Amino acid sequence: MPSILLVDDSGVFRATAEDVLRRAGCDVLFAAGGTEALDVARKEKPALIVVSSEMQGMTGADLCRVLKADPLSARIPIVLVVAAGGEATAAKAGADAAIPLPLDPESFFTLLRRFLQVMPREEARSAVGWSVTFWRDGLQHTGTIRDLSRGGFFVRTPSRQPLGARIEVSFDVPVEHGVRTVVAEAIVMRAGRDADRGLGCRFFQLSATSRAHLEECLRILALGEAPAEP
Repeated sequence: MPSILLVDDSGVFRATAEDVLRRAGCDVLFAAGGTEALDVARKEKPALIVVSSEMQGMTGADLCRVLKADPLSARIPIVLVVAAGGEATAAKAGADAAIPLPLDPESFFTLLRRFLQVMPREEARSAVGWSVTFWRDGLQHTGTIRDLSRGGFFVRTPSRQPLGARIEVSFDVPVEHGVRTVVAEAIVMRAGRDADRGLGCRFFQLSATSRAHLEECLRILALGEAPAEP
């Protein structure tokens, strides 16, 4: 998992950023000021640093300049969280990107995808064609799961959802002695277009029971024993 360093001495964006990062499967590091951030960055070598521009003492822009001048940290992408109109200051400091306050979760997630591979394909995916129901903000949607793995799934659906959206899903899977229902929470990581229209999703919350059903289903799929529709 990539580690992300959040540098925020007043808590103006930490809670929102931490929630998005943990849902995306990232490890989160914290620093309450510029000096501490320098120590953490040099020791932990995070994949991305997100900094408040309006810190006391060493400002976010100051911290960015120091990090970019140090060969040990110069290649780490830095995002400055700025007040309205602060983008020019971020650019002059050498930041790789700027994002305004208040921090918008979907915009922040999109920025993460720009710098990080937050949807690793570590697990083999099995091709399926099973019906799925999912919900977001109380609205129900339907689709067809095209492929499935321990980590997530791709669902063909006309429903458009923003990247980073949190959805609840329910679908039936074949198990050794019948059919069971997997209920989970997932985060939208990719939006397919045109012929590949749909949503690439990653599980981030599964009950022990649903996880066991999913594991048994994937074992059956690997053996080529699963039906076309459970």
